[in-house]
Amino acid sequence: MRFPASIITFILGLLLAGIGVGLLTVWASDEVPTAQTQQVDEAPLTVISDDLIDEEAQREEFMISAEGEYTLALARTQDIEAWVGDAAHVTIGAVQEGQDDAEATIETQFVEGEATVPDPADSDLWVASETTEGDLRYGWSAPDDSGDWSLLMFRDGEQPAPSTVSVELEEESDHLVGTVLIVLGALLVLLGLFLFLRSRKSRDAKRGEKIDRREGKNRTAATTGIGSAPSAAASGTESSGTAQGIAGVALGAATVSTNDAAEDDSHTVEGDTDTDSAATGHDETGTLAASTEDEMTHQPHTTDADPTEVHPQVPTEEPRETSEDPDATGIIEPIDSDPADADTLHTEEPEAQNPEDGTDGTEGRTWRSRSVATAAALSLALSPAVLASDAEPTPGESEQTEDVEADEVEPDDDAGYSVLLESQLQGIIDDIAEHTAEADEAFDAELLAPRVSGNAETVRELTYRNHELDEDVMPDAIGTEILSAAVTSGSDFPRQAVVITQEAEAEIPQVLVIEQASPRENYELIQSVLMVPGTEFPAISAEDGGVESVDPTEEEAVFAANHAMERTAVFLNNSEYYFGNNVEDNAYIEDLQAYQDELRESAEDLEISYTRPLIGEGSTAMRLPDGSVLAVGSFDSTTQLRPEDGASINFSGVSAELAETESTTADADIINRESMILHIPAENDEKVVVLGVHDIVNEVNILD
Repeated sequence: MRFPASIITFILGLLLAGIGVGLLTVWASDEVPTAQTQQVDEAPLTVISDDLIDEEAQREEFMISAEGEYTLALARTQDIEAWVGDAAHVTIGAVQEGQDDAEATIETQFVEGEATVPDPADSDLWVASETTEGDLRYGWSAPDDSGDWSLLMFRDGEQPAPSTVSVELEEESDHLVGTVLIVLGALLVLLGLFLFLRSRKSRDAKRGEKIDRREGKNRTAATTGIGSAPSAAASGTESSGTAQGIAGVALGAATVSTNDAAEDDSHTVEGDTDTDSAATGHDETGTLAASTEDEMTHQPHTTDADPTEVHPQVPTEEPRETSEDPDATGIIEPIDSDPADADTLHTEEPEAQNPEDGTDGTEGRTWRSRSVATAAALSLALSPAVLASDAEPTPGESEQTEDVEADEVEPDDDAGYSVLLESQLQGIIDDIAEHTAEADEAFDAELLAPRVSGNAETVRELTYRNHELDEDVMPDAIGTEILSAAVTSGSDFPRQAVVITQEAEAEIPQVLVIEQASPRENYELIQSVLMVPGTEFPAISAEDGGVESVDPTEEEAVFAANHAMERTAVFLNNSEYYFGNNVEDNAYIEDLQAYQDELRESAEDLEISYTRPLIGEGSTAMRLPDGSVLAVGSFDSTTQLRPEDGASINFSGVSAELAETESTTADADIINRESMILHIPAENDEKVVVLGVHDIVNEVNILD
C-alpha cells in the first residue's frame, strides 16, 4: 500500500501547491482600491500639493478626470501660493484613510476668493507647464529636493479648473490561503517522496528474502545428495561411484536438475546408453549417486581425484546466468548510477546487498528517485519566499547607504535655495532676448513690453531715438549664453537676479539685472551694461543659495550700496578724490579720466565740470553668499560747458541734433543716462570693483 499512497500523496501535494500559486497570481483579484477627491464648489484654480504623493507606498501617480482643454503647471509651493493669492481655488491634499470600513478619500477643500484671475499660462514661476485635454494619468516628478512642490491646474483664469482626482492605493490582499496551500503542497510532495522510497526498499527486501530462500533450498538439496551417496553405492564400491560422478561432471555427460530438490531429496542422472554399467557406477535400479556443483567442489570424501582438475570446469558466473530475469531476482542493471548516491539512499538495509557482486541491487532505481526529487524541488521552488518578491527589505546596509546619500545632497538650510532653476532662468533670458531683438529690429520701444522696464527701457528708448538722428547709434543685443548668475533665495517680492551673458558676436560679456516685481508679473530687464574689460565677476551658479536682496542704503558690506555708487561717481569726475583709494583701477576709469583731462586742457577758453547725481529710485543691491554686495544704479551724468566771452561751443552728431545747432556761445549742459554696476567687498582689505558702465546722450540744454 505504500507505493500507491506515495503516488497519491505526491500528486495531491503538486495539486495543492499549484492551487496556491494560482491564488497568488492568475486567480488573484484585479480590483485595485482607489481614493477620490470629494465633491466641492468650482473655482478657476486647483492646487494639488505633494502631500498626495507617498513614495514609500509607491504612490507617485494619480488620475485627473476632466473634459476639454486645461493646463498643468509645476512650481514650488510657495510660488503657487503667492500667485493664487486671494483667488478662489480648490486644494487637494493627502489621502485620508476610511474609518469603520469606509472608503478612503482625498482631502479636498474649497477656498473662497476672486471668481476670475488673469491667465496664469505664461508665468515665470512655473518650472514646467503642459496643456492637455481629457483624462490624464500624471506621474509626479519633482525637479529637486529643495523645498516643497505643488501642481496648479487651470484653464484660462475664468472657466472652472478640473478638480476630480483619484489615486490608486496600496493593495492589501490576503495571501494567507495561497501561502498555506503552497506550504502544505510542498510538505505532501516530500511525504510522497519519502513513502515512495520506503516502498521501493521494502519490495527490494522481500525479493532478497525470496532469493535467499531459493539458495537455501539449493543448499539443502545438495546436502541431501551427499548424504545418499553411501546408500546408493551399497551394490558397488564407494570410490567407483565417486569417480563416476567426477567423470560425469568432467565430461558434461550428465544433466543435474535442482528444481525439485526440495521435494525428492535425491538427484536423477541420465547416463549415456552406450556406457558400460559397471564403468558408470549404476546400481541395480539404474540410480547414480550424484552431486550438484557445490558438492563437486566441496566433497570431503574425494581421495582419488585432484580438486584442481574440477574447479576450472565450473562456470563461476553460473548463478547470474541462471537469474537473468529481473523479475526473478529484483536486480536492475544500473544506468550511470553514482555509488555514493546509492550508499546514501540505502544505508538503512545493508542486508539487502547481493552476496555475489557486492551491490545493493537498487542502483537501477536512481533515475526514478532523482525524477521524483526534481519534481519535489520544483514544488518547493514555488514557496512564498520566492513569490513575495515585493516584500520590504530588511533594515541593513542599503538603508544606511541611502541615509548617507540623502545627507550628502541635503540642501543647506541656512543658505536657502535659488528661487529659479537654471532651466527657468534660461527661459527667462531667452524670452527677454527675443522681445528686445524684435524691438531693436523695428526700433519700436512699445515692443519691449512686458520684458523690459526701468532704466533698461529708458536706455533703449533713447537708443532708438538717437538712431533716428544718427544711424551709427545701435543698441547692444542681449546675449543668451549664461556665464554666471546670482539669483535671490528669498520668497518675498520683488525678486532680483544679476546675470552675466555672452552675445554670440560680441567680444565683451554683458551684465543683466532682472527683477520680478510681484507674483503675477514676469521678470523684466531693468539694467543692461557691458562689462569693463579686465574685471572679474564671482562664479555663481543660478541655483546656488544664499543670495539676498538688501536695502541699498544699509551698510551690508564694507560700504552701503548707494554710498559706494555716489562716492565712485565723484571719483570718476575727479581722479584726485579720496575715495579713489577704495576703487580698483581698470581700463574704463583710466580712459574716462584721461579723456576728461585732455578735454579740459584743449579748451582753454571753456570751463568744463562734471556732476553725476544718483537716481535713487532705480538703485538695487544684492548680498552674495560670501557677504559681498552687488550694487546697481543709474545717474544723470551732466557735463557743464561754460564758455568765456567770445568763445563758442561746437556740437556734432546726436548732440547737434538735440541742440538743434552746431555751435553756440551760450552756456550748455549735456546730460547722459549712465548705468553702473559695482561689486562691493565684504572685507576691508579689498577694493570696490566697477564691473560695468554704460552711458548714452539723453539731452542737450542751451542756457540762454
